[in-house]
Amino acid sequence: MRDLRAVVNPEDVLNLLSRYFKQPVVGMAPVDSGPMMRTFSFAIGKEEYLVRFNKDNMMTSNLPKEEYISRKLAPTRIPVQTIVQTGRFGELFFAISRKVPGQVAASMPAQELKLLLPQIISTLDAIHHVDVSDTSGYGAFDLLGQGMSSTWRGFLELIAKEEDERDYFGKWHHLFDDTFLERDLYERIYERMTSLLDYCPSERYLVHGSYGLYSILGNDGRIAAVRDWFDARYGDFVYDIAGLDFWWPWLGVREAFQRYYKERKVEVPSYPERMLCYECYVALGGMRFFAFVGNEPSYRTTRSLILQRLDSSAP
Repeated sequence: MRDLRAVVNPEDVLNLLSRYFKQPVVGMAPVDSGPMMRTFSFAIGKEEYLVRFNKDNMMTSNLPKEEYISRKLAPTRIPVQTIVQTGRFGELFFAISRKVPGQVAASMPAQELKLLLPQIISTLDAIHHVDVSDTSGYGAFDLLGQGMSSTWRGFLELIAKEEDERDYFGKWHHLFDDTFLERDLYERIYERMTSLLDYCPSERYLVHGSYGLYSILGNDGRIAAVRDWFDARYGDFVYDIAGLDFWWPWLGVREAFQRYYKERKVEVPSYPERMLCYECYVALGGMRFFAFVGNEPSYRTTRSLILQRLDSSAP
C-alpha cells in the first residue's frame, strides 16, 4: 500500500513550532492518524498538542477547512479538538491543535462500544442540527463554509467523474486499466445509486462525511472528541448513518437510528432507499481510494460489503 501522506522533516517541524511557542517543544513523536495526514504529538510544559500536515491537492478537504469547522462548532456541545493555529508549510497545510485525552473508538472492546452507542447517535444528531443557514451550496465545502456543488444530487454524481487535476484523485479513470478497480462493477454500483437519487431530499444539513469509529475519541465512558472533519459536506443527514452502518454493520446503527427518530416523532421518509443510495456512494469512494493507494485486501472487503447490501435489497 502506497503512503501518500505529506513527507516532513522532524527538524523542520521543530523549527515551525518554535515560531508559535516561546517554551521548548518536548517529546515530539510521530502519531498514526490515517492515510491523509502526517501527524506529530508534542508537549509545551504540561500541555499536550498535535501538529498535522496535509498536501494542498485536496481542494475541499484541507486543514484550514477544519479550522472553520472548529470555530463553527465552538458554541455547541459537540466535542471537537481545539485548533490553535493553521497555515502553510511550504507546499503543505498545517494545523496545531490541543490533544484530547481518549481512545479511538475503533480500538475499544465491543461491550464498551455498545454502551457508547447512545452518545454516538445523539452526537451525530447534534451535528445534523448545526445551523448552516449562513452558508450555501451542497456537497464538500471550502474553508469559508461554502458548498462547491449547486445540488446534492449533482455532488453525488461526481463520484463517477474525473476530478480536477489539482485535486486528490485527479484524472483517475486510468485506475480501471492500471489497477484492480473493476469498471463493470463500478458502473453497476453507480447505476444502482443513481436509480435511488429521486428518494433523496434536497434539504441541507451539516454532514460529517466520515463519521465512524476512527473519527470518535472516547474517554471514561463518554465521547471526548469528534475529529477528522476534512470530508464534511452539506446534504442529507442520512448519509452519515449510511456510512457508519456500511463500515460497522455489527453495531446495529441502522435500527438504532430508526428507534431514535421514532421516539422523537421524527419522520424519515424512504429511509431504506436513502440508506442504500448512500451506501453505494460510500462503497464507490472506498473502492476508488483503495485502488488508488494499492490496498487490494481493503478493496475486496469493500466490494464484498456492497455486494451483500445489493443482494439483500434485490426484489
